[in-house]
Amino acid sequence: MFIRNALLFLLAAIIYLPSSAQQKDSIFLNNGQILIGKIENASLGEVSIDDIDLKMQNVKLYKIKRIVTFTRVKIEMVDKRILYGVLKPSLKLNHAEILLDDSTTITVHLTEINQLITLERNFFQRLSGDFSLGFSYAKSSGVGQASISAQVQYSTPAFENMLSMSSISSIDTSHFSRDQGNIALYSGYNINSTIFAAGMLQYQRNLELAIARRYQEMLGGGMKFFVRENWQLQGLTGLAINQEKSTDEGASSVVTLEIPVMVRFNLYKFRHPNIQITTSQALYFSLTDKGRVRFDGNTSFSWQLIRYFYLKINPYTNYDSKPPAGSSNFDYGITVGISYKF
Repeated sequence: MFIRNALLFLLAAIIYLPSSAQQKDSIFLNNGQILIGKIENASLGEVSIDDIDLKMQNVKLYKIKRIVTFTRVKIEMVDKRILYGVLKPSLKLNHAEILLDDSTTITVHLTEINQLITLERNFFQRLSGDFSLGFSYAKSSGVGQASISAQVQYSTPAFENMLSMSSISSIDTSHFSRDQGNIALYSGYNINSTIFAAGMLQYQRNLELAIARRYQEMLGGGMKFFVRENWQLQGLTGLAINQEKSTDEGASSVVTLEIPVMVRFNLYKFRHPNIQITTSQALYFSLTDKGRVRFDGNTSFSWQLIRYFYLKINPYTNYDSKPPAGSSNFDYGITVGISYKF
């Protein structure tokens, strides 16, 4: 075992040595497999590498014995430290040495990496996300229901951007109805390792709450309360402006102001079973409609089936203490579908 580990370290060191050929990032797995290519990013316990033979691969950090990069990276640790440098092979298994910009070197355990961003790559290589599709049909009612959701993330050294969308539609023999829809563009700027500024543009539709459309613009800030090896918790607040129109015939658009209070929680577990849980819970307190309180809650459970495909379960809840006259003030449901992650 000692000889095998020594040979692996020697091979990593040889790969790291400067050469006239183009240098490639490398990942040495615990099972002896070696991936050589270009490391794209790492987050939520996984690192992505564009392997020269196997194309894009997602590898769990706990499965990595050693790792080498030649491109400068930004690393956020679970203790909220932010480091800039390159990853070099370490004599300690499941560790890496980070050659920092000031030429000093520190050794870290790979599972303590919360996020890694490669600083020299093109726009499309920074994209990651998933696409989900679900469908249900009942013969007794003759109604089918389709659900579609997608999420794309794009990270830079200072900004974290995310575009998400979801839609639930009903279909019968003579009618198609968009019962619920949501599109959100979120951008966060890291002021330091704990505090961030944020902005969001959002479109919402909910026929159960008699909302034909709602456009929302929000500015605010938040804090990363906890960043741990396999879970994260952060909060966000600010000021939101809404342009809201109900489904009532002849209704006009109404402008409202709200104070949002949002909480986001991520949990990921890659060992028996491979699951990821993401939840976003938001309360909105109206400044223009006294006593009005809204609540939007969405949770995603992802369970890996094979490779890039996951079983995805999404329960959601929406509440409005003062919805348009005659409509319900509470909506909830659950969607089940198959998700592809890229």
